[in-house]
Amino acid sequence: MTAPPKRQQRAIRSHHLRARGLSWEHIAAVWETDYPGVSPRIAYRWAHNLSHQEVADRWNALDAGDATMVKARIYQFENWPVQGRRPSVAALYALARVYQATARALLTPAEYALYPQQERAEIDRIDYRHLDENHTLHKPIGAETPAYPGTAEVSHPSLSLTRDQRPLDPQEQLSLYARESSHILNRAEHSNVGSDTLERLHSQLRSAAYGYLKAPTGPLLAKVRRVRDEALRLLEGHQPLNNRRDLYLIAGWAMTFLAWASTDMGRVDATAEHAKTAWYFAQQAGHDGLRAWVCKTRQVVAYWANRREEAMRHAEHGLLYAMRVGGEIEVMLTSTLALDYARLGRMDEARALLQTAHNLTPDGEEHDYPGGPLSCAPERALSYWADAYLVLGEPAAAREMARRSVSVSQASSTGDRNLGTERMTRLHVVRASIDLGELEVAEEALLPVLDTPTEARPAPLLIQLSDVAARMQPALRNSGHGRRISDAIGAFQAATVPQAGRQALGR
Repeated sequence: MTAPPKRQQRAIRSHHLRARGLSWEHIAAVWETDYPGVSPRIAYRWAHNLSHQEVADRWNALDAGDATMVKARIYQFENWPVQGRRPSVAALYALARVYQATARALLTPAEYALYPQQERAEIDRIDYRHLDENHTLHKPIGAETPAYPGTAEVSHPSLSLTRDQRPLDPQEQLSLYARESSHILNRAEHSNVGSDTLERLHSQLRSAAYGYLKAPTGPLLAKVRRVRDEALRLLEGHQPLNNRRDLYLIAGWAMTFLAWASTDMGRVDATAEHAKTAWYFAQQAGHDGLRAWVCKTRQVVAYWANRREEAMRHAEHGLLYAMRVGGEIEVMLTSTLALDYARLGRMDEARALLQTAHNLTPDGEEHDYPGGPLSCAPERALSYWADAYLVLGEPAAAREMARRSVSVSQASSTGDRNLGTERMTRLHVVRASIDLGELEVAEEALLPVLDTPTEARPAPLLIQLSDVAARMQPALRNSGHGRRISDAIGAFQAATVPQAGRQALGR
C-alpha cells in the first residue's frame, strides 16, 4: 500500500466530499479505492478524519462497555486479520455507531466469512446509517468541477451521480472519460501478488499436507494457518481475477485441511466452522474440486458423529461436483458413497457403486490439490473398498483389498506414503481376520498399529480400535489371542492423551 495520506489531506478531502452531499459510506469507498489494501475500518476512520485516540474517546462516550477503550485496541481492530485482534460483535456495534455505518461495511468479504454463521446474522442487522445526515440525500449539492477529474473521486461507481451531473459539453465528456479509462487501466494492471508468491503458498500447503501424521501436529497446523492468513491478507489488495481466484483457492484448501485435522483431533465443532468458511471460498473460486473435498470433509464429520443419513447426503452432494472434475476425487466420493450406502443397508446400490469405483481411472492430469489427507491415491481407494466389503459381510474380499492397500502404501516413497490411511487399513485386516475367526492373524496385523507414536493417534483411530475390541464374540475374546488383543488395545488407549476427542466425535 502507498504511504497513507496526511491528516490535513484527509481533512480537506473529506470536508470537500461531505459538502457535496456524500455519505460516510461513499467517502470511505473513495479511500478504499485510492489505497488498495487498506481495511474498511481504516477507510472509515480516514473518512471521519479521526485519530485512533479520538475513535477511542467517541467509543467511551457511547458507554459501549465496562472496559475503557484505548487507542491501541482500535489499532489492533484495524490490523486484523493479518495481525491485531478480531472485533467482536459488540465492538462492531460500537464502531458502526461511531462511524455512522453498517457493521457489514466495516468488514471485507473475507473477514466477514471468518465469523460464525450466528454472528454473521447479527452483524447483518447492525446499521447506524440513519445517524448520517447525508445518508438519505444521495445527491451532491452544487456541480463544481473537482480538482482532479478522472481520479477515483469521479470514476468510483458509488460517485457516478456526481460525475453525471457535471455540466460538460461532448468534447469535455470524451476527454474526461478517456482519463477515467486510463486511470482504470493503471489500477487494473496493478497487482500485489505474482506467480512466484502463489506457487510458494501452494508449495507450503503441499508440504504441510505431506507431513501430516509424520511431523509434529502443532507446528504443522501453525504453518497451514500462516498460509491461510497470508492469502487473506493478499486478498485485501488488488490483483487480476485469475490470481484472486488462486488466493481464494489457497485459503479454501488451508481451511479444509484445518477442518480435516480438527476431526482427527476430535474437535467436530472446530471442523464445522472451518468447513463452512472453506465452502464460501470454494464458491468464490468456482472450484469443483475444492467443493467436492469440503463435502467429503463434512461427510467425515457426520459419520464420526453417528449421523449416517447426513453423511450420505454430503457424499451424494460431493459426488456431483467430483464427477465434473474426474480423477482421484471422483474415485474418493464414489467409494465414500458406496460405503455410506452399505452402512445404511442399501446393499445393492453399494455394490453397484463399488463396481463403478473399480472401473474409474484417474485422468492422469495434475490437479491443484494439496495432497496428504486431501488426496485419494490407489491405496486409499483400496482401503475404502475394504471397509465397504466388511460392511457388506464379505470379510475375505475385504482382507484381500486391505492387504493390497498396505502393500501399495509400503512401496510408495517416504514423502508420498500416507501413514494415517495405512494404519486405518491395517485395522481393516484385523477386523476381517476376526470375522473369519483367525485371531492369530488379527493379532499379528494389529502390532504395527500399536507402534503408532502418541502424537500421530487421531481420534478415528482410537474409535476403530474400540470397534475391534467389541467385534470379538465372547468365546473369541476369552481365548489367549483375544485377551492379548483386548489388553493391547486397552493399554494403547490408556497411553493416548486425547480421550476427550472420542467423546467429541459422538463415541
